[in-house]
Amino acid sequence: MEVDKETEGTTHVRVLKSDHQRLTSIRESIGFKNIACVVHRLLEEQAKSLASLEAVMDGTVPVVLTGKPLSGKTFFVKQKLLPSLVDCPVLVIDSWDEYKELKNIGYDFFGLNFRVFNDHVRFVPNAQSKVAETEVENIFSHLDMKRSELQNWIIIVEEAHAYRNIVAFIKFLYGSRHIVRKMMAITPQTDAFQGLVTLTILR
Repeated sequence: MEVDKETEGTTHVRVLKSDHQRLTSIRESIGFKNIACVVHRLLEEQAKSLASLEAVMDGTVPVVLTGKPLSGKTFFVKQKLLPSLVDCPVLVIDSWDEYKELKNIGYDFFGLNFRVFNDHVRFVPNAQSKVAETEVENIFSHLDMKRSELQNWIIIVEEAHAYRNIVAFIKFLYGSRHIVRKMMAITPQTDAFQGLVTLTILR
């Protein structure tokens, strides 16, 4: 598709023949009066799934932040989201040790007073996957026990798909809207977590 010319309020584009046929088929199936209406609707639907600070923080339903590798998922969190979370406790499960600007809390995590703690910290799981899975299991089991103290917390889990077989993590993720202010699972796998709000980073 190529932009041909622009006039006030309108953009004229050239559409590949194969795309034109697909757009025509969509138009006929849903009863829109022309292809322009189809394109407008498709763009509106796509925009709803794009990541922004407002979309991420809307409501308490957990969010899956997805996008291709190197699309900017971690950059978005580090450069846009975290600076906006002022006076708000944040825990990042930093699976690849990328958030070096945050204090690595390590096992001191288990001694936190979650009700009064008000800083941005990270936990870096062990490089060996089996050990990391045990650590993440223990973290989310502990968080579940402290659920009455977590209403102001933001929980961010990098490479969340690596933990999708961990019962404590999945239970906490899907129930998090009743426990924390917001929970975000970051993964390049668009189908890793069904039934959650999925927002995409495009680059």
